[in-house]
Amino acid sequence: MVMPIARRTWRYTLMLAIVVAAGVLAMFATGGPASAKEPNTHASCMGQEAASISPPGSSGEVPGGMPEFMQFIRGLPGSPGSTVSFIAGLHEGSHEDCDAAIEG
Repeated sequence: MVMPIARRTWRYTLMLAIVVAAGVLAMFATGGPASAKEPNTHASCMGQEAASISPPGSSGEVPGGMPEFMQFIRGLPGSPGSTVSFIAGLHEGSHEDCDAAIEG
């Protein structure tokens, strides 16, 4: 049996409203500010560094954030990929310890 067009339209409108409401609820109900927590102590030094200088303007060390940091990496001798790989291979536990390991 075929439903009347008005009834089908109502059903689709109701389903669309439920999906939109669920999407809006999911956007506002999940997570908090990304910078609310420090990175895990098991994070790589690249992750520690990225967390400490992001978002741009939040760090006195690298005010431009990751774009400025990556510009610095590209200016170093050698391949930028090998430098990033080296930093990512270190797991020192904190941003300060990572800085000491990289500079030392």
